[in-house]
Amino acid sequence: MDPARYRSLRFDPLKEEDLPVLYSWLQAPHVREFYHKKSVPNWEEMRADYLRRLNSDWPTKCFLTCAGMIPMGYIQAYRVADYPEYAAMIGEDKGISLDLFIGDARFVGNGWGRLILLKFLNEVAFPLFDTEQICWIYHDTLNRRAHSASRAVGFRYVRDFTEEGDLKELLALHREEASARALGAVSG
Repeated sequence: MDPARYRSLRFDPLKEEDLPVLYSWLQAPHVREFYHKKSVPNWEEMRADYLRRLNSDWPTKCFLTCAGMIPMGYIQAYRVADYPEYAAMIGEDKGISLDLFIGDARFVGNGWGRLILLKFLNEVAFPLFDTEQICWIYHDTLNRRAHSASRAVGFRYVRDFTEEGDLKELLALHREEASARALGAVSG
């Protein structure tokens, strides 16, 4: 891990003024390949969807990922139990889950994904949902970059499942393992 890049990461709560950059990232081919694959919402739909998420009572907590002062991506975390249909789909009802993408193509494919996952889990997601002990993440079976980043921080394969006809792989990471790996990332 790269301690300097790890320390440079910030996770700013998503704000309304962030929505134009988020919308532009959702149009990017490297994001569309695996995120909003079926259809990308138009500006009005996307804005309405994400404005709901800015409400502090919304169960999903949404953040802009920044490297220093540069916005680079999006990440969100939620308690699995808050979404019963999702829990049934992945076959789990405890823990947290997260979704993310790197929107700025300059940050794709050079190790940022693993740093984002590790720092976000330890400094944002697990503290937000402090009673949860496990994080679930899933990827399209063809998304090798995402698999590589998740496995690099310790996520382990659990099972396959199908979402809207696409085969996905469910992976899990326990809180204590994420914490131990973060200590190593910071100390270099």
